[in-house]
Amino acid sequence: MAALKVQEARAQYNVTDADRYPQLNTSLAANYKGGVNGENATTREYNAGLDASFELDFFGKLKNLSEADRQNFFASEEAQRAVHILLVSNVSQNYFNQRLAYEQLNIARETLKNYQQSYAFVEQQLITGSTNVLALEQARGLIESTRADIAKREGELAQANNALQLVVGKYNELPDDKHVAQMDINPVKLPANLSSDILLQRPDIMEAEHALKAADANIGAARAAFFPSVSLTGGISGSSSDLSSLFSAGSGVWNFMPKIEIPIFNAGRNKANLTLAEVRQQQTVVSYEQKIQTAFKEVADALSLRETISKQIAAQLRYLDSLQITLQRARGLYSSGAVSYIEVIDAERALFSTQQSILDLKYSQQVNEINLFTALGGGWAA
Repeated sequence: MAALKVQEARAQYNVTDADRYPQLNTSLAANYKGGVNGENATTREYNAGLDASFELDFFGKLKNLSEADRQNFFASEEAQRAVHILLVSNVSQNYFNQRLAYEQLNIARETLKNYQQSYAFVEQQLITGSTNVLALEQARGLIESTRADIAKREGELAQANNALQLVVGKYNELPDDKHVAQMDINPVKLPANLSSDILLQRPDIMEAEHALKAADANIGAARAAFFPSVSLTGGISGSSSDLSSLFSAGSGVWNFMPKIEIPIFNAGRNKANLTLAEVRQQQTVVSYEQKIQTAFKEVADALSLRETISKQIAAQLRYLDSLQITLQRARGLYSSGAVSYIEVIDAERALFSTQQSILDLKYSQQVNEINLFTALGGGWAA
């Protein structure tokens, strides 16, 4: 649709720009007349004509109208580029969301295996009398709750697959789950003193800028309507009963007529059109300012989240290492009877929750990098 909008704007510009040049039209006709009841012979007459018209654009009305459509065409091209960047962003986010759902499902399945091993261990201890039924039921509860979580993750993965297929437009291909790429993403490397001029590559800002130029041109066209309109019309025509002599000197006539139209009684309409054009120009100024402010905010938000998300991931990874040690110690102490099985359960639950939280943070980091790519108008390269 965005590409078709560009074609539409280009065609409209060509239509408007054609009015600045002379218009030339030709005509050819033949007329046959016959007598009644054969009293008179049939006569024939051929007519040919060439008409030309041209408006002298002394006050720039046609030029400004053409420039307005030209800028609208440029704006449509920027809108198409914005759609392309948005498509890249959507595909990227849906891809990483699909990877997130797959990784979360894998962690849940691995956790279920660990819980089943723990259940078998507790069951063996119950047989030997080293534990009680309460610990066994607690282990069984972990298994069932994890199975419920697996079913939930499977549904999320199916939805993520459907969303990815929709934005890609292919419904028979998905990333191979057997060869999953790492969830990590290389952040965009930016120089220390990157100029804010980079925001001028954002298509929404450039689109607003071209819209502003089109509005300025429309003011010029509306103002030119107050001045006289001068047009030249002329033509060459010929008439002959013999086609071979149609274009001879004796059969042709020519005419030339300059025409001047002076606006008198439509001054109110012209004034209203000028006021309308000025108001619309002011609206585009406000829109342009808003686009710039939004651009600075989006870049600032993405950059500020960069450091905080990295710190959260680092802290969660350290916490994960601590939980793994805690779980090993809790299992050892439970085996020796020093603690109850609830200590093992707490450690296992915390470990599972932290693994899922790390995946969520990594996904947030990926989305933030994609948002920074979009905020910079399609990334940045040295």
